[in-house]
Amino acid sequence: MKPSQQSTPKSYSITKAQQNVLNVIREFLNSNAHPPTLAELSGILGITVNGVRSHLLALDRKQALKYIPNISRGIDLPSVQPSGVPIYGYVPAGNPFMSQDNVVDTFEVQRYISGSKDVFGLYVRGDSMKDAGLATNDLLFVDPNVPAQSGRMVVALVEGEPTVKWFHKDGPTVSLIPANKKYKPIVVNKHDENFKIVGVVIGMIRAMDKMRIDSTMKLRKAS
Repeated sequence: MKPSQQSTPKSYSITKAQQNVLNVIREFLNSNAHPPTLAELSGILGITVNGVRSHLLALDRKQALKYIPNISRGIDLPSVQPSGVPIYGYVPAGNPFMSQDNVVDTFEVQRYISGSKDVFGLYVRGDSMKDAGLATNDLLFVDPNVPAQSGRMVVALVEGEPTVKWFHKDGPTVSLIPANKKYKPIVVNKHDENFKIVGVVIGMIRAMDKMRIDSTMKLRKAS
């Protein structure tokens, strides 16, 4: 069923206008993987921001959604899950890696990269793979269902900490090889309980220089 066709249980007793607001929010969530701002809703619905706020407060009272005022995207539809793959942030050592608490965003990677339904994203941290073209804040897409083979780039867990390296297997020994001469390979036994291959890197998005973009925008505004 398309988002615009979804309905809310009659127990909410919402008006036609409020149902329209819910449909717009669902469509926005499915397209963008995050809820709209009040200003975005105002533009889509063709009503004032105050009008949008009144609808959201009413829908919150009727338990059709959760609205948190004074937060830019403070709208939550519990029944709607973003369809993008989860993106995990910088996970410190010792923390559960693929935990829902570590999801910082989602991305519609299926439109651009072929992979299994379990593909996830991970931000690059550090410079150990700089000679392979990876830099901090680049976004990697990882498929846990692709077998790790020598010569592939993988995400591995070593003593609880995720690391991105080239994978090489030699019998029972696994080498995680950096693409930066100042780092040494990590050599482990493939049966080591503190070692695990999380998945194979199947794609990436290059991080853009936000400071440079911000500076350019300021210059354009000044001119």
